[in-house]
Amino acid sequence: MRRFVRPEELLAFRSDLANRLPFFRECQGVSWRNPGQAAKAIRDACWLLAPSCEFPIDVLTQDRHCRRASGLINPMLWTGDLPSRSTHEITDDLGVVGPELALLQIAAHSTLERTVLLASELCGKFAVYPAPPPIATMLQRIANAGKLRSFGGWQPCLSPDGRVTDLWSRDPLTTPGDLLRVADEAAGRPGSAILRQAAGVVVPEAASPFEVQAGVMLGFSRRRGGEGYEGLTHNEKVELNQDGRLIADRECCYCDLYWQSGLDVECQSSQYHDNIESLLSDSDRTAALSLVGVNVLPLTYDNLSNEKNFAAFSSAVARALGIKERQKTPLQRKASRRLRSEVFVPWGTLPDTNSAECAP
Repeated sequence: MRRFVRPEELLAFRSDLANRLPFFRECQGVSWRNPGQAAKAIRDACWLLAPSCEFPIDVLTQDRHCRRASGLINPMLWTGDLPSRSTHEITDDLGVVGPELALLQIAAHSTLERTVLLASELCGKFAVYPAPPPIATMLQRIANAGKLRSFGGWQPCLSPDGRVTDLWSRDPLTTPGDLLRVADEAAGRPGSAILRQAAGVVVPEAASPFEVQAGVMLGFSRRRGGEGYEGLTHNEKVELNQDGRLIADRECCYCDLYWQSGLDVECQSSQYHDNIESLLSDSDRTAALSLVGVNVLPLTYDNLSNEKNFAAFSSAVARALGIKERQKTPLQRKASRRLRSEVFVPWGTLPDTNSAECAP
């Protein structure tokens, strides 16, 4: 932060955080008069945890006698060894679980579909982070001054009017292979079966929730409620030929949803596509890709989320892929409706384990 604001502004910002984030208030409350070892370690790391944590915090324990819950911590018993490379130290006395182990615990209380959505974010190039008000205000101030840069590889995406959104771009945090490894090492534990299934169907490298939702709806098998168009990849790099490079003024293009037969489904959303690719006009991009045999189909969020519109779009995809359309069976239509109810939810509420559809 010292790179972006003056020292007095930074002090005011930290004071604002301490006054407005509930985590800080809890750390100073009466519950801390006689904290246990785990609670004390959490309190000592409050500046690291407060922007993204709420009480009670789940704490893994391997001691059956240390499972007494409180308003501060919620002990979760784990017998035996943890999966390899599954924790990361953030202080001398405190570590956090990695994304794979975190998703394993979530999967125990969620559905396959929502586990896949979260796995897609972890394996993708984006994160959805609704910043607390003090942080959001500071980020916007820095953006208004034209000083907003990457934070440790994390870059906030701006709306067309310069507003800092909840969407951030960053490198993938894990891979489908690592998710599968943790599922195998935790075989027999709650969530391991769903995590293993999710690792088998998740498509990595997505750049936004929109791309994930489109990929799930188009790529999931018909049995699971999707359209069954197998073989898609996210953000596939397509090299342009000489004429294409002249039209696009670049060496290559990246396709949101790509099939090797030469189809690019482009997710058109200004909110989720604030990057250098968005500076290229749709017509120039389409023309450049057509010169290397790639057919471009634009997809709006309205056409994805509206059931009738999406059926028409699916027909266009089938024709572009050279696939003969088949009418869905009653069971497939029922699965499609269920998949929609799982996929089209506010991303920040995931996994929403209180959903009636979620496992107990």
